[in-house]
Amino acid sequence: MRVIQPSAAQLAAAATLSVPVETSLPAREAAAEIEAGRIRPEWSVLALDESDAVIGRAMWWGRDTTAPIALDVWEVHPHVRDRDILARALLEAGHEALSRRGVAVPLPHTMRLSHDWRDQAAFVAEVDLKTRAAAAVGLTQVNERLQFQWDADRPWPAHRGSLAFAPADDETFVRLFAAAAEGSLDVMTRRELASTSPDELARAEVDYYLTCPGERSWWHTAATADGTVVGIAIPSATPTHRNVGYLAVLPTHRGRGYVDEILAFITRFHAEQGASRVTATTDAANAPMAAAFRRAGYRCTETRIDLEPL
Repeated sequence: MRVIQPSAAQLAAAATLSVPVETSLPAREAAAEIEAGRIRPEWSVLALDESDAVIGRAMWWGRDTTAPIALDVWEVHPHVRDRDILARALLEAGHEALSRRGVAVPLPHTMRLSHDWRDQAAFVAEVDLKTRAAAAVGLTQVNERLQFQWDADRPWPAHRGSLAFAPADDETFVRLFAAAAEGSLDVMTRRELASTSPDELARAEVDYYLTCPGERSWWHTAATADGTVVGIAIPSATPTHRNVGYLAVLPTHRGRGYVDEILAFITRFHAEQGASRVTATTDAANAPMAAAFRRAGYRCTETRIDLEPL
């Protein structure tokens, strides 16, 4: 067995690999990302057996061709002996190759699972294997999240009209992001606040959303009739579809149903521009946000487990 950096042809051929259970991108999506150049040979490694058949793969993904930002495909063939060892070896080889290109590693990985994965022994075993292998190379933070989706054939969320939505400058959004972090149920926000200030976190969040494919002109504040700003609405996008991006209700205004109106604004904003679907993700621990998505007509499509560095 050997681990290599693939040619373009080898990478394309490796989009399909027999796996015990699928926790990464499906083969068709992986092939599309490779064709689009968001998964690249120089960001990937393959494990080959003695006959040069692919028995493992690790492929990192980027929004464009500049640099990868996440490990999107990571699989080991079910017939490999000591699959956990090869899973770790793929990450180590990939990290070495990325480091030579100046990329800071490790980059996060997300496992995509069905809702009932804990009831299926094969999924439980795969999650355990990958969690342990990832932790061995520095991906020690684990967070379970729920993926939601609104489809255009669903009724549009009701527009109540009690809030007015308006654009604002970056410094206003920095201030609002910092205020919204107080008491947040978002796991990553709480983790970040353990080592950084609300203002630093807010500036990093604003910088992140500025790099997303969505337009800066989509960003809005949410205010009551008397002009009191109560929340944030940032419709956004991925390279393939529209998403909720970011929404928040400021601490002193929570518990009044504003989350439903802000989510309705974002959903309707995308629907009015012809989006066929709108996706969103929230932590499994954030029950109020998950309930808001369901009230707005979103369906939960999968569970995601994020593996991230400290």
